[in-house]
Amino acid sequence: MEYSMYDTLLGLPLFQGMTKADFDSLLQKVKLDFARYEDGETVISCKEGCNSFAFLINGTVESVRKGENGRFEFRETVQAPCLIEPYSMFGRDNLYRRSYRTVGRANFLFIDKQYVYTEIGKYNICRMNLLNMLSGTIQKLDRNTWSIGEMTLRERIVCFIRSLADHHKGEKKLSIKMNELACLMDATRINVSRELNAMQNEGLVELSRGGIHIPLLENLK
Repeated sequence: MEYSMYDTLLGLPLFQGMTKADFDSLLQKVKLDFARYEDGETVISCKEGCNSFAFLINGTVESVRKGENGRFEFRETVQAPCLIEPYSMFGRDNLYRRSYRTVGRANFLFIDKQYVYTEIGKYNICRMNLLNMLSGTIQKLDRNTWSIGEMTLRERIVCFIRSLADHHKGEKKLSIKMNELACLMDATRINVSRELNAMQNEGLVELSRGGIHIPLLENLK
């Protein structure tokens, strides 16, 4: 394996902190399935069974998730390196929540679930990395739930957008009718529209008919 690829794999979220000796030992026991995708290819479909850890190791993908009954749609750009939806592998419902399509060429690494149980789980650092990722997701949801009653309208809008995102950096797109957003925010349509226009004037969002474009989510505090 080329050094650059080796270094990339060792820097993936699940393996961060592993010694090279442990990582070399792991590579001898685990089957790595590499795949290359061209621009516009669907890598993972929503509600597809999550039977492998899917690592985006090079390139960019766009993820898409639709709300219940199609009330809204959320898109976000995901950059490598990234582990795709680790939380979807466990629990009662082992299905992906989003669809993923390449933006340009992209390379993926897939590791079958059986190796997570039989080999990867033997390493404390891997278990801790996985637990930290899953715990971070739960803590974010808990924090949003308990603080929403004390928020201003802008804070509720920002909290809603950030709660839809798996990755808290980069470009996001929310397709939603203003009436729907106002209902979700427990506010009037005119107040939501006024707040969004103020955010647009500050360069935080870009508004279009039926949609909100967020150039950089990290700017929404």
